[in-house]
Amino acid sequence: MQHGSTPAAGFLAELHLGRLRWDLISPFPVPSDEDRAQGDAAVAELMRFLRETVDPTETDRTGTLPDGFYDACAARGYFALQDPPDKGGLGLSAHNAFRMMQATASWSVTASFVLAVHLGLGAGAYLPVLAEGELKSEIERLLAAGAISGDADTEPTGAINRTRTTTAVPTQDGTGFLISGEKVFIQNGPVAGLLRVSATVRDNGRDHIRLFFVDTSDPGFEVRSWHEFLGLKGLPNAALVLDRVFVPNSRVFTLDGLSSETEWRLVPALHSISVRGRMYGISAPALAIGRLCLHWSREFVRRRSVGGLALERYEEIQRIVASGLAETFAMESVAEWCLLAEQRHPGIDLDPEQTVAKNITSMTSWRIVDRTVSLLAAEGLETATSKARRGAQPLPVERFFRDARALRVSGGVDFLVDHWAARHLLSRHYPKPQAVAGTATDVSALTTSLSPRNGGHLRFVAEQAVQFARICRDLVDRHPDPEELFAEEHTLILLSRLSGELFSMSVVLAKAARSHPDGTGPAQELADVFCSEARHRIADARRRLADTDGPDHAGLCGQWLHGERLEFLLRDTVTATPPTGTAPPSGPHRKPCSHSGQDASA
Repeated sequence: MQHGSTPAAGFLAELHLGRLRWDLISPFPVPSDEDRAQGDAAVAELMRFLRETVDPTETDRTGTLPDGFYDACAARGYFALQDPPDKGGLGLSAHNAFRMMQATASWSVTASFVLAVHLGLGAGAYLPVLAEGELKSEIERLLAAGAISGDADTEPTGAINRTRTTTAVPTQDGTGFLISGEKVFIQNGPVAGLLRVSATVRDNGRDHIRLFFVDTSDPGFEVRSWHEFLGLKGLPNAALVLDRVFVPNSRVFTLDGLSSETEWRLVPALHSISVRGRMYGISAPALAIGRLCLHWSREFVRRRSVGGLALERYEEIQRIVASGLAETFAMESVAEWCLLAEQRHPGIDLDPEQTVAKNITSMTSWRIVDRTVSLLAAEGLETATSKARRGAQPLPVERFFRDARALRVSGGVDFLVDHWAARHLLSRHYPKPQAVAGTATDVSALTTSLSPRNGGHLRFVAEQAVQFARICRDLVDRHPDPEELFAEEHTLILLSRLSGELFSMSVVLAKAARSHPDGTGPAQELADVFCSEARHRIADARRRLADTDGPDHAGLCGQWLHGERLEFLLRDTVTATPPTGTAPPSGPHRKPCSHSGQDASA
């Protein structure tokens, strides 16, 4: 989608207004035979490369990816997945690029993050929205030279803040800017040759946010220290310091609306890049973890029995396994719609779907892996290395459990993403509220390709969509000032969760209808299990939305933060921060654009 075009309203945007546009999602989009074959070949080669190159257990133990990994990936075009072959890329579609990220994450989530951030959030992601000119040519030149890229936005004060303490001061000769400040939690920061850096520019007495593409080999750029996380061991993620780093005017990106006084990250061009990028960095590993959990569950349940009865005969075990199957099917359905829909509907607006996909997939993956750890009991908590020492099957459940938790934080903490998503959908009603559907869409002619139970689920979605739209419109009517409504954070979070559940149900049913149009078959059964559970989550969210007489959360919070009446809750607790004993993890800054075959280790 070119910058400046007006996209057609997509399925979720219509659903938010109470209209179930089944014609948009059914028949459910599928890749062409040629595209599927190209993806199959690329994924097969990638899997072979990963198994020969990366030992994920060793990466988890040592906290480093293997020497030569970055150059080996570059030589194979894995940092140019969607670039045309004549420019050194693999020429993959968005869906096949997603498949590559999912396959990588199934072996090493750490390795997938490196590739996904470069693909979805790095400098190359900005090329479609840049006009022809010096900036676009400069980025293309640097990427062609082999620069790994990333996004340097978060600061020590927190990612959610609109202001940026990193500053950009024009040089006296007017040829560029001097960038100074600190950035933290920057993925690919220590291995990138090119970083997109957000900074504040003072102009005519007002602060503006501008984006600068920084060559990390320039003087003044420093990797202060590598971050170490709960999971994702070996991840090249770092705290950075910029001390008067010069950036020429040719590498400055300016857009209307980039002001610290507004939520500048919701400017359409930037928002589209962000939500698409999270599909590769979050949704792909989430789906990979879900699929792995299905494998691990089968491996465990098949070989275990309790009291002489096979484990698979117990009702709760059957529910755990079935729920994992259905929820993985749902993640797959969401991802496929978000990445294949534009092929069928050119120019369609997929921002709403790709926004909610982050939480749909990361939260669903977390539910699945959490249940899987419980299913495997002590084996679920035990490391793969420990299992191997005693001769047990070394399923790496524990490692992926840690990685899955990171997906709920990376790319935006789950509850904040919910708030942003709801804010985005409600913003469409300002300054003039939009009309919403008065009655539910008649789906009686649409259920012929669904089982009777799934037909009932589709009717439920149609009815709930109208109620959802009315709730949103009522909130807007009662809050002429949008900022007052946006301040009701918990209400917005619940709205986003409702939106995500209704969207997930819709695409799951559409995929089931395409997979088994006679209304019978595994996809129909998966859809029924998923939709049945989703309806329980929807009922819970609706009850919470209707609860207008809740307890005094603010008062209790204030007592804890500013009073002493609740100090008894810390009784018999050592609150002193223990000494760390060692310096924080650090590593060298990899020299950018290294294609000589001599790679600086992570």
